[in-house]
Amino acid sequence: MSGLVSIVVPVYKGETYIEKTVKTILSQEYENIELLLINDGSPDESGSIIDRIALSDKRVKAFHKENGGIADARNYGIEKATGEFIAFCDQDDLWLPSKLLKQIPLFKNEKVGLVYCGEIAEYQQLNKQSKPNFNNKYRGNVFEKLIKINMVDCCTVVARKTLLKQIKAFDDDRELMGVDDWLAWLKLSLICEFDFIAEHLAIHVFHDDNYSSNQAKMYQAELICMEKIKPIAKQYSQNLAVNYRLIEKSIHLRYAEAFIYNGDFVLGGQALLLAAKHDNNLRIKFKGAFFIYCPSILLYTMQNVKRLIKSNQ
Repeated sequence: MSGLVSIVVPVYKGETYIEKTVKTILSQEYENIELLLINDGSPDESGSIIDRIALSDKRVKAFHKENGGIADARNYGIEKATGEFIAFCDQDDLWLPSKLLKQIPLFKNEKVGLVYCGEIAEYQQLNKQSKPNFNNKYRGNVFEKLIKINMVDCCTVVARKTLLKQIKAFDDDRELMGVDDWLAWLKLSLICEFDFIAEHLAIHVFHDDNYSSNQAKMYQAELICMEKIKPIAKQYSQNLAVNYRLIEKSIHLRYAEAFIYNGDFVLGGQALLLAAKHDNNLRIKFKGAFFIYCPSILLYTMQNVKRLIKSNQ
C-alpha cells in the first residue's frame, strides 16, 4: 500500500522539542506523507518555529488556533488532513525511520482500522532508556483487553481517517487530558480490528513537562474515561464481557500504590477506600483508613526504614 499518511502533531510550549521531533518524522523511509503541525495557542516561540519549518519543506503544513487542549488540536488536525491514514505523534516524541514503512502494509486487511507498534521509553531525568516487552500487546478485537490497560501509546498509532471521523475519536473534555487517547482507542476498537508491529519503532519521552507526570490528575482522568466509555460500548455491543467495577477497583488500587510510594499518604488512603467500596473489602478499607489517619511523620519513618532494609539486602 502507498496511501498518503497525514501526521498530526499538536504543539504547545514545544519550542524545546519540536524541531528534533519533526526531523525524525521527515526522515521516514515511507515517502508519501504530509506533516500537520498544530499550534494550539502556544505562548512561546513554537508558532514561529513551525512556520519556519513549513517554509523549508513542502511536506509540512503549519496551522494556528486558539488553545483548546491536545485532543481539540488532534481533532483540528484530522479535519485538515488530506491523507487516507492519520498518524499521531506528540511534540516531544520521536520516530525511527522504518516506522510507517512497516505499519502501512498491515492495512491491506480491510478489517484493520488501527496499527500500532512498540515504543522505547526514554527517561530524560534519569538519562536512560528501556524497551518494554510485547506481553500486553494484542491484535484483532481488543476492546476487552484495552479497557483493562492502555497498551497503545499515541506516538505509535496509525489509523484510518474515515473511522476516526466516524467515531469522533477524540473527546476534547479537558478533564480527560492525559488519557484522551485511551478513550479514542477504546471507541475505535468497538468498530474495527487492531494490528501491531512487534518492534520498537518510536521513542516515548518522559520529562518534567509531561502531563502524565501529574498522578492525581491522571487518576481522575482514568475514572472519567471509564464513565464516558460505558454508554458508548453499550451502544455498539451488548455482548462485551467487561466487569467495570473490577476495572475501576484496579484503577483505585494502582494509583493508591503510586500515591503511597511517593509519600502522598492521604491520597493513597482515599483511593484505597474507594477501591474497598467495590466489594466491601474490609482489609483494603482498614488499610485506607490507616494511611489517612496515621501521622505522616510516622509513615515517612516506616517507609524510609523499609527502603533502607531493602537496599541492604
